[in-house]
Amino acid sequence: MNQENICKFNFHRSSDLICTDFVRETNGTQSEPRRARCYSVDIVVSGKGTFVTNGIRYEISKGTLLFVGKGAEFSIAPDGNLEYIYVNFNGRRAEEYIQRLKINDANCVFEGYNSIIPFWQECQELAEDGNIDIVCEAVVLYSLAKLKPKKTEQSDAVGQMITLTQERFTDPSLSLSTLADAIGYDSKYVSSLFKRRTGIAYTHFLRDLRIKHAVFLMEEGVANVKNVALLSGFEDPLYFSKVFTASEGISPKVYIQNIEKLSKVKGETK
Repeated sequence: MNQENICKFNFHRSSDLICTDFVRETNGTQSEPRRARCYSVDIVVSGKGTFVTNGIRYEISKGTLLFVGKGAEFSIAPDGNLEYIYVNFNGRRAEEYIQRLKINDANCVFEGYNSIIPFWQECQELAEDGNIDIVCEAVVLYSLAKLKPKKTEQSDAVGQMITLTQERFTDPSLSLSTLADAIGYDSKYVSSLFKRRTGIAYTHFLRDLRIKHAVFLMEEGVANVKNVALLSGFEDPLYFSKVFTASEGISPKVYIQNIEKLSKVKGETK
């Protein structure tokens, strides 16, 4: 983290809207993908960069307001200089607001919010031990209140595709065709739309979700390749092994063996 960065932490967490961190990143980077443990709202103060969430890429610049979903895999990388401020938040009200505003991976980046940058900067200067919970909550609520998502037929279609896929990717019958039928669109149309809006093919998005879940299952102790395949949405274990190897660089069998070896070593050192 850059020495000019500012990090303030809130330890007053009795509210059902819990704001934990108030951070300014100066020339900062989170270019290595990481998984968010809570929600985050960010404002780009200056510069340009790239925000990637669950494989979907966005170009960001001054005035971009963006949200990171709880549990999302994300990264933020600068293109030259990049300064942004963010607040991490969680809680029951957080869940309600995110659902109400229909914020998801396809509807999480909003341009043209330069006018709220001074408010964010002032709040970070004001934040201290006695008021940081109040200040952070004010930033989150003000930003959500200012939010004006552009609702279009296309963005709604992509949003539905992402939401339903994240809910049903372990179902082997889920495919581009069945998903298109479920949301009432032609499969060729939504295939082209998804690629144009997210930068990746839908089939790759679905496959990557399944592979990530397979890795999770293995690390949780599921040691049978066939079971891992079926629980991750792959009907054919041989096909699963092929795409897993292409994605991770080793076969699922070897991946499981490596986990077991590591577990054994840890057990012996205790």
